Amino acid sequence: MELSVSAIQIPGLDIEERSPGTFRVRVRIHPFFALTNTFGNELAALGWGCQQLERLHALHKKLSDEARLPGAPLSRDAAQALGLADLIAGDGASSTVGSARAASPGDEIFVFEVLDSYLENEAKELSAGYVSRARRLKDYFGNVVISSITTASLKAYIDARLSGALGPGRSKTASYATKNRAYQRNLRRRHRGVPVVPTPRSFELPCSGSVRHELKLFRQALRAYAKRDDGRRERIGAYVVTHPIVCVELPSPGEPRKRRISDEELSRILAKISCPRKRAAIMLCIYTSIRRAEVISLRNEDINWSESTVLLRAPLEPDPTRPGHMRKRRKTKTVARDVPLVPQALELLRHVCSNTNRPMSRSTTC
Repeated sequence: MELSVSAIQIPGLDIEERSPGTFRVRVRIHPFFALTNTFGNELAALGWGCQQLERLHALHKKLSDEARLPGAPLSRDAAQALGLADLIAGDGASSTVGSARAASPGDEIFVFEVLDSYLENEAKELSAGYVSRARRLKDYFGNVVISSITTASLKAYIDARLSGALGPGRSKTASYATKNRAYQRNLRRRHRGVPVVPTPRSFELPCSGSVRHELKLFRQALRAYAKRDDGRRERIGAYVVTHPIVCVELPSPGEPRKRRISDEELSRILAKISCPRKRAAIMLCIYTSIRRAEVISLRNEDINWSESTVLLRAPLEPDPTRPGHMRKRRKTKTVARDVPLVPQALELLRHVCSNTNRPMSRSTTC
């Protein structure tokens, strides 16, 4: 039975295989900051880690005997101020057991810290998609420092996402609307005595556009993390500019839509819809090219019959910075504007408004 070196449990020493042929070693003794390094083989990583672990234990004993051991965790700046040159000088120093690299500013910054701080500050009012993208990045890269993120590891992430090895990137549980449609369909089948056969839910592979958005989130989060504080910007600003996540080539944004729905496809869709208001909403989208949210928010007073236009209102939400005031809702593409109407759209709206005074809202049931 072959035993992996990284499987050996040594307190204060962690070795992780980041990619085939690359091993990440991390040494941490309280209250010192973590020492990290990357090696091309597992034995070299273990040798360097044991060497640094022995050095830190000796420094710990020396400071303890001299009653100079800090009680709080040390940063690099604090160690420098306390005159602990031995602690800083050994970080990333070359050894005889493997090739080590120089200390990196990214050795103190963890991936989860960068992403969580971005969601808490810059992206806290953005859509839920940012949270799910950040979660996928944290699940893959794990609890590692950003200096361990290389171009090779980013390309491995892209390949794994596009191949479906990390899942489709969508929830494996159907949404409420999907489950309700399936429930109603199966209920009608039972009333008619038709056997109900469960239909497995199929998933498509993630497109390159989705992976592109995830890496752009990582890039934005790292830049925001660096410039949020003046001292931090001076310390790691130059490092972030040349970091692999900033320089790596992103996947293509995907192919844009090149055609509109055909008349035959539209006829088949409308034939399956029994609600006349829903059919009217679909036709109004085709006539005007306005968005779904804009269609269902229309009111009678928004239609200008004499000018043949309809007024679209930007959705509002309470302004947290000014109590009692409203502001435009974040992450909405709707802009307040007048949209001209073709004669077919006018006739359609006239027919809908003559039958009811209700808006085309989601609360309307057919």
